Amino acid sequence: MNADEDILQLPHIALKNRAILPELSGIYYVIDEKFIIWYIGKAKNLRARWAGDSHHRLDQLQKQRKKLFTIYYELVPESLLDVTEQQRIEQHSPQLNGTQVKVKKLHPTETLLRETLANLAPYSFILGVESARKQDLKFIEDAMYRGANWRIKKAILPLTVIHICINVSELWIGKNGNSGIRFLNKIFRKRSNYSNNWNFACKDDSKYQFLPPRRLLVNGFVIEVYEIKPEAFELIQYYELIKLANVEMRAVDEDSLVILKNKCLLSHLGVCLATENQDYPYDQLSRKAIERIYPYKQDLVKVIFNEEIDLSKPQVLPTDTRTLRDSNTGFLVRIANIANKKKYLTALLNERGLDLNRYGVNKYLESIPKDDNYVDNIGDKRMIVFIKSFLWNFQNVFWVATTVDTVFWLLLETYLSDFAKLKRDEEEGTAKTVYIFTKKNYTTCDTDCHLKWEMESSYPIWF
Repeated sequence: MNADEDILQLPHIALKNRAILPELSGIYYVIDEKFIIWYIGKAKNLRARWAGDSHHRLDQLQKQRKKLFTIYYELVPESLLDVTEQQRIEQHSPQLNGTQVKVKKLHPTETLLRETLANLAPYSFILGVESARKQDLKFIEDAMYRGANWRIKKAILPLTVIHICINVSELWIGKNGNSGIRFLNKIFRKRSNYSNNWNFACKDDSKYQFLPPRRLLVNGFVIEVYEIKPEAFELIQYYELIKLANVEMRAVDEDSLVILKNKCLLSHLGVCLATENQDYPYDQLSRKAIERIYPYKQDLVKVIFNEEIDLSKPQVLPTDTRTLRDSNTGFLVRIANIANKKKYLTALLNERGLDLNRYGVNKYLESIPKDDNYVDNIGDKRMIVFIKSFLWNFQNVFWVATTVDTVFWLLLETYLSDFAKLKRDEEEGTAKTVYIFTKKNYTTCDTDCHLKWEMESSYPIWF
């Protein structure tokens, strides 16, 4: 319902400026730019009621991105708030009053930790515990001097640190470990319904690292997770079975920890064997870091909320299809899929009455895998075609050379003939490289030369 003149004459403040509402009791009206009343409420302290993001209707209002909301307020004594609010709601029938608010359940950080550990337990172990870093002024000084500020961030300095290592060799499936990386990305993904999330411990998340170090602050402790290199992992002799946040895990025994501290470093890359040259400054800091660790003997993270963790759908390490074999052919699944694809394409082309000898398609399709080492010949599989340039205002027509799948070109050639062809005329130019900028100044070029489109900051696009 639209607001009447009595309401529109009340004092008012834009919703975005709600922090300057008076600290007085009253009835408030949330009204849009068309003077439609969206919500009526009461408050003993108007400013406190709308402080920050605390109001239960704020999310609903902010999702109306095309609306401009204003809070009108009527000062009313506390003793009359209930009666006055009920009268105003009955009189104006606001849109949101009486509707339910969808409340998003916010899980405590300890629940995220427990769910993460439950999924990681088969591939990880507790390396040990480290006393609060603020107690070691020399370590803080060295970390600042060596550029390792991630170790001494203000929030973690006063807290005890629990170190967890992941044995990445157990996650390394196939030739490149992509399955293991996908598995870890799922586990450490951002989750909006938790009060905190796993974060990168440091900014150096080099693409050559299997697992960038992660950090979580929970119940007065810091949990730091690193990978352990296979050669360092082999030094561990025994584990003890112990709990962390009520989740059962392995912990390195005291003797194995002594061996690791004597022979390994703890850097942003994880736990690795010490280098032969012990004089590198960062290596000295990394050695100091692992020397500060002592054995984990008891469950330090006390569970406060003790939510049930859902393990009905655990994160499962993806299986690399290259390690599986097709039961019918005996080949690896990858090889069997190639063979099945070629049989299907042959049948499809024959069904459409297309000439398999055209463009040498038969040469590709008749090359059937005979063993697990088979690799498609790219020369038989791909071919070069010319695509007409759609860049406007050029004096000449340009054609961009690109490669296409031979079989699919044969299937679609009829439909693409208006702007694609196998050969170009001698007088026609071919764009081999295009530089894209933001200012539309460009130069044209002759046949087979370099086409340049000049604008501000450039980057090349290769065809």
